[in-house]
Amino acid sequence: MTFPLLAAAVFTLATFVPTAAVWVVLWFLERAGGGFWRTALWLHAGLFLLHAFVTFPVVLGGLGSRFFVGTRPDERTYAGPRIDTAGAIAIQSWDSLKHEAQVGHAEVDAEMVAAAKARERRIPSSDGVSLRAFRIEARRDPPVAVAVLVHGLFRSAMELDPVAAMLHEQGCECWSVEMRNFGGSSRAPFTAGLRESEDVVAAVRHVRSQPGRERTPLVLFGVSFGTVAVSLALPRIDGVAGVVLDAPIDDMGAAAHRLLDLIGVRRPLFAIGEPWQSLVLCSFEAWSGVELDRIVPADVLATLPQDLPVLVIGAGIDERAPPATVERLFARLPMADDGKQLWMEGSSEHGRVFLDHPAQYAERLRWLLGHLRR
Repeated sequence: MTFPLLAAAVFTLATFVPTAAVWVVLWFLERAGGGFWRTALWLHAGLFLLHAFVTFPVVLGGLGSRFFVGTRPDERTYAGPRIDTAGAIAIQSWDSLKHEAQVGHAEVDAEMVAAAKARERRIPSSDGVSLRAFRIEARRDPPVAVAVLVHGLFRSAMELDPVAAMLHEQGCECWSVEMRNFGGSSRAPFTAGLRESEDVVAAVRHVRSQPGRERTPLVLFGVSFGTVAVSLALPRIDGVAGVVLDAPIDDMGAAAHRLLDLIGVRRPLFAIGEPWQSLVLCSFEAWSGVELDRIVPADVLATLPQDLPVLVIGAGIDERAPPATVERLFARLPMADDGKQLWMEGSSEHGRVFLDHPAQYAERLRWLLGHLRR
């Protein structure tokens, strides 16, 4: 509650300070009337309430729609997946990027850095958005499958490197796609997965247009917020052979409230309770032109073809995609038990299972690749 009231106080001071200055001038001129402050205080009391319940949520919702969403600062210098001389993806991290920034250069072969940049592709999406994606060629030809991978909120294609490395090792061609507002893709209003799903459709269309990839088995992978974009895109993509959903979001309305709760826990100064959470989210919806309660990936996933294999991965220590919501989402999938698999890793946090348990993660991916729909 402190944050909204503090913001309202700042907005109120913007007019209170000039009002006080006017009083000083009137007092100096001996023209300050006795009712000046009574009127001014009542007016600013009303303005304080207006700012607390209208200005604050309108401004915060607008900022969330237009400016707050993007790649975290310590990941913005990522310039593509690097493949070493053995043909394996060299995993980059926040620490490695920070170290390279400190020393002023990448401590790997210059040809590897250049090759990473050369893997960049530009893909046109809707609303004039240009997406950045990276193509990682397969170890074999033809590849086992072509995988389109989509990152989470505040991340970039760098988050996908560990999973791309596993799929690459198992014979897949991988495309790491950055949604609008993230990585090197262009900016547009954030729509909580609605327009972002069009980015996934555009990426698949581009991949399918590549020579020899029209009929290659297609795997879609999403992590965290990326699962929303993937889920909403699935009904518009033909010929999907398999799906991987890591830390899946079941309902964007509920997830948005959980995210605001989490911000308050980690940064108490910016805690937002009710009714401000709902007011801010209503403002965000108005700015972005979406209705969060109508963005329900679990409803879409429940309509998938019954023969489409799906791997769902959750973490036991996860406040953004709690285990109970992941299990409910999985239970609604229409596939038979041998066509879907749930791995709930109790010791991991949100979106970290592939970092904490890479060997087991690779085995789960191997299961999916062995069950692709043809």
